[in-house]
Amino acid sequence: MASASPELEQFVRDALMRGHDRQQVTQALLAAGWSAEQIRGVLDGWAEVDFALPVPRPRASLSAREAFLYLLLFSALYFFAWNLGSLLFALLEHALPDPADAQWQVMRLSGSIRWSISALLIAFPVFAFLSRHLAHDVARNPIKRLSPIRRWLTYLTLFAAAAILIGDLTTLVYNLLGGELSLRFVLKVAVVAAIAGTVFGHYLRDLRREEVAGADQTATGRRVLWAAGIVTALAVAAGVWVMDSPTRQRQLRLDEARIGDLQTLEMAIVAWRNEHEALPPDLDALAAQPGVNLPRRDPDGGADYRYRRIDATHYELCAGFATDSGERRVRWRLPPAGQWAHPAGPHCFRRGVGDKD
Repeated sequence: MASASPELEQFVRDALMRGHDRQQVTQALLAAGWSAEQIRGVLDGWAEVDFALPVPRPRASLSAREAFLYLLLFSALYFFAWNLGSLLFALLEHALPDPADAQWQVMRLSGSIRWSISALLIAFPVFAFLSRHLAHDVARNPIKRLSPIRRWLTYLTLFAAAAILIGDLTTLVYNLLGGELSLRFVLKVAVVAAIAGTVFGHYLRDLRREEVAGADQTATGRRVLWAAGIVTALAVAAGVWVMDSPTRQRQLRLDEARIGDLQTLEMAIVAWRNEHEALPPDLDALAAQPGVNLPRRDPDGGADYRYRRIDATHYELCAGFATDSGERRVRWRLPPAGQWAHPAGPHCFRRGVGDKD
């Protein structure tokens, strides 16, 4: 409904009370310079019923409950759309690796995929439930389509989606002119365009349907929700397939902790060697130094770390590992693990004084 001044609303009310019909009121206001939209917005606030006095129509009002529901709905939408895009980006980066990516960029993909899946499993059901609930509420009370908070948030969402689409296409043209297009880049642009375009198209049609009396407002919403749900389910399934299982990830973190402990022991051995010009006889002697607190026990209760002096300049550090360091690096297309590569099970690392990682 277009906003109107108090003078216009008072004039329309007084004219209707004096028995002037709507056509007469409209012609007078048009002659005075008011726009047709302003006039129609005020006249629509009065019902066309046979009664001695003008009968007002119910008007949309803003309640705290309604504001809460719509704020939660659109917040869930933004959170869902962002994480769906993030998950699809990570899957593209895994499927189409770039040799120029640093090792840390590849390693972070697992955490990024895990976070995006977690967010989608929470955000999408919340968004779907609120969408259905509010759609049924509006169907029962059509006047709520004019809710101020609903319209403001819808237009803000349209603005954000339009801005993202413009930026997305600008980036595509910029890279095209620079000759820097790659399949992975083009697919990422397509993902952003698909998500932002779907949001923009859906809410733009939603606003336009307000002008059509008797339009089915819920059928299209159901189709969009089903389509979004299918895409989300497929993306989550792909992410789970790519990502290591929770048990596997815990084993990997424990193995990383073991490597960290062995590196700490190695530094302590080198410091002892520099001070005493000889390797320590055993871990007990190394740990007995004042102010020294060395990790000697396995973090998961396995066999304690072991140290063995081979000769005057060489020694071994041993631990038991849950995973093979090479398997995950092959899976994620990482370079070899270097001197700390290990198989699953007990393994000893041979070190020499002066060796570096």
